[in-house]
Amino acid sequence: MAIKPRTKGKAYSPKSTGSQWFNRIGFKQNKYGTCKFLSIITTFICILYFFSSRFYPMSRSMSVSHPPSHGLYINEIPASSRLIFPHVEHLPVLKQITVRGLYNTRLEVDGTKRLVLKAEENAFTDEEKKKTTDQVLLVKRSFLDHGKLVYRKTNDAPKVVVVTLIDFENYDMETVIRIVQNRVDYAQKHQYGVYVRWIQEFLPVLENQNLDQSYDFIKPLMIRAAMHAFPTAKYIHFVDQDALLMNLDLSLQKYLLDPKILDLALLRNVPVVANSNIKTYNHFELNSAKIIIPHDTDGNIDTYSFVVANDFHGQALVDYLNDPLLRNFPWETKGDKFGYAIGHLLQWHPTLLGKTAIVIPKVLASQHDASLDSEDEAGNGASSGDAYHYNEGDLAASFKGCRSRGTCASEIRNMYEKIKKS
Repeated sequence: MAIKPRTKGKAYSPKSTGSQWFNRIGFKQNKYGTCKFLSIITTFICILYFFSSRFYPMSRSMSVSHPPSHGLYINEIPASSRLIFPHVEHLPVLKQITVRGLYNTRLEVDGTKRLVLKAEENAFTDEEKKKTTDQVLLVKRSFLDHGKLVYRKTNDAPKVVVVTLIDFENYDMETVIRIVQNRVDYAQKHQYGVYVRWIQEFLPVLENQNLDQSYDFIKPLMIRAAMHAFPTAKYIHFVDQDALLMNLDLSLQKYLLDPKILDLALLRNVPVVANSNIKTYNHFELNSAKIIIPHDTDGNIDTYSFVVANDFHGQALVDYLNDPLLRNFPWETKGDKFGYAIGHLLQWHPTLLGKTAIVIPKVLASQHDASLDSEDEAGNGASSGDAYHYNEGDLAASFKGCRSRGTCASEIRNMYEKIKKS
């Protein structure tokens, strides 16, 4: 027997139910009702988007403005000149104050005291300087404010900046004056910049605050500070305080940075450091050189005078060398720990090795041999005639080992007088 369908009431239909709901909230099933419904939905979506742009975390993070980059100090001072160097005449007072008197100290758990750098400290204003009669305080604030100087003029920006660290504890004022004046004389001849700072300015940044033990690794800190102080400079030329630029007429750009000249000085297919199996590239792209650094007489990296490009590769090298893990590593060497670390880096990172031109010492850091420095009647020093020791006409003379010999002041004085005579 066939079952007949029910005839009472209407069968369930989703479409009919939706229509009843649509009509129940006041919309008629016509063109006007549909438009009214869509306009309300659109308005609701716009309101939702407006509030989500204000409260949604991703949108909020995209609208945040980050503070500008800064060096060791947050509050910086615009420098009026591209020749940045400290008040050398303050050296006797700085010796009197001592390093411990220049900084605040913090007592550590083991009972030792550490020097503390106040990164957020504001610079001494001109008004404060006029009101202060305490000369010791003025010298102290000048020392602490010197690292805040940055050069931001684009119309007179130097392409090369000569960088040097000076030491008020172990050098006399006459020697320091000769070192700084030497850099200024060279820079002014070629429209370069100068960036000189007291080496003691960087002690609070170091884990090991013993100057003798950490001396080498203050160099990369200084170079990074120079890159920040002169952001538009193309090259940083670091010259150790135990070295002098002898031939002031030689422009670094024409003398060494020219690929044709660099090609003559380049050491190809030689061990990166003495007795290493890793050698410099035989086919080196001269135009890609970002680090130009010499070997010493033993075939190791010499950091008395070298050039670093102020770009990605140069900054990557310096930032790597500033890593505390690398800086505090117990390198098995009694010599230049910084140079030893660079040699280690170049052996393990072929990309940076491909950007590094290792050159003969003669072009950047000829070593001065005091035993050969006999004066003739014309006042010219004797020449060794090789590619390692200083010869008349070389760009720079380094006095490597003069601190252990105790002859830095006398060697710098004698060679500085030669520059003046020439």
